[in-house]
Amino acid sequence: MYNHSQLTSWQDAFVTFIQRLMHLLKISSVIVIALYAIGRWSRMEHGRLLLGHAPVNSLEADIQFTLDAITAVSASLARLVTDAGFRVGLLESLLKEASLMWCFSACLASLAIVGVLAVLIWGHRHSFLDRTYFRVLDLLLVAGAVCALAGYFCLMSLEAEVFDIKAVLQPVKPEVLAESMQSRAGDFRKMENRVHLLQRLLANPSNMAEHMTRRPWFKPDADGDQEGPREQIFTLAVLLAVLVAGTILTIRSLARSCRKDDNNALKRLGRTVWVIVITSQVFMLSTLYGKLGRSLVFPVVTLRLDSPETAPTHPVFLLAEDERQLIIYDRLNFFQIMHVPKTRLVSMGALLQETPFRNRSHELGEFIPGEAAGMKNIQVSTL
Repeated sequence: MYNHSQLTSWQDAFVTFIQRLMHLLKISSVIVIALYAIGRWSRMEHGRLLLGHAPVNSLEADIQFTLDAITAVSASLARLVTDAGFRVGLLESLLKEASLMWCFSACLASLAIVGVLAVLIWGHRHSFLDRTYFRVLDLLLVAGAVCALAGYFCLMSLEAEVFDIKAVLQPVKPEVLAESMQSRAGDFRKMENRVHLLQRLLANPSNMAEHMTRRPWFKPDADGDQEGPREQIFTLAVLLAVLVAGTILTIRSLARSCRKDDNNALKRLGRTVWVIVITSQVFMLSTLYGKLGRSLVFPVVTLRLDSPETAPTHPVFLLAEDERQLIIYDRLNFFQIMHVPKTRLVSMGALLQETPFRNRSHELGEFIPGEAAGMKNIQVSTL
């Protein structure tokens, strides 16, 4: 006997299963695309930070940057829980950064207003409510939304500043470098003389390139290591981005529950603001990781090029390596970024790990690059 109702129930169950599967696939696709976008954009921003332009497309490198970004965020959150010194450093960085401090204060104010709203709604849930009560709710909602958006724009001010930083390995204006290389390079072959010339170039503010930030994060003559401060600012920005997004989501949900008479308009407005906030913060998270979250410590190497009889080069930074070439940073030879084909390479000697954003001298007014520390009577060669 044909059972039509049983067949219909099976069809409905199958359709429901397909709908849930498609919904899961959509969410998974959005997550995968977002993660790949983070890796791709952070790699582009990292290239702009060091070289001044985006690197060549590479799917493997983009995926690696995505995994590194996830690892960096997880490690920072783990340190926040387990390392008291790291928490103290975050607090000090928060107090020093005016934009982040204002962002944190605005979010706290918005959450405090949300708390007052929740108390009012809960305390008068069984009472007869007049128009004044709803006006107070509306006023508090507007005040909370204004505070949340103020925190968002304060955070964006720091992120926009970081976004504009590029080519930090070339801190001196090109015309100043060209003049120095043409007129003095031949007279400053010895390491000591070349370091003295670099010190004079860096000591004159008019020589500095326009893209250099006023922050000490990427100064080639910084007195201390800037890896720690960059990591603290990166962690703070990530935490505040989550706080801002959570605060705006809370205000949105509360507004929809309080104003049921125009819920459709509030729903559309809240969704638009939420999408803008999430999209911009995912975009800026990639920028922050590519420019602040990654370690900028590189191997310092000497190269023997063209023939086994040639002398090894002076110390240079090895920025990247692939099957075709080496990308090196020759700071001692007037901040040059060079692409050396692997066909020229005979051997490579590793010396140490160093950052190009630290001055190894402990004397005021003296500049000693980390790759040149302790080395005497070495000639600066032309690669």
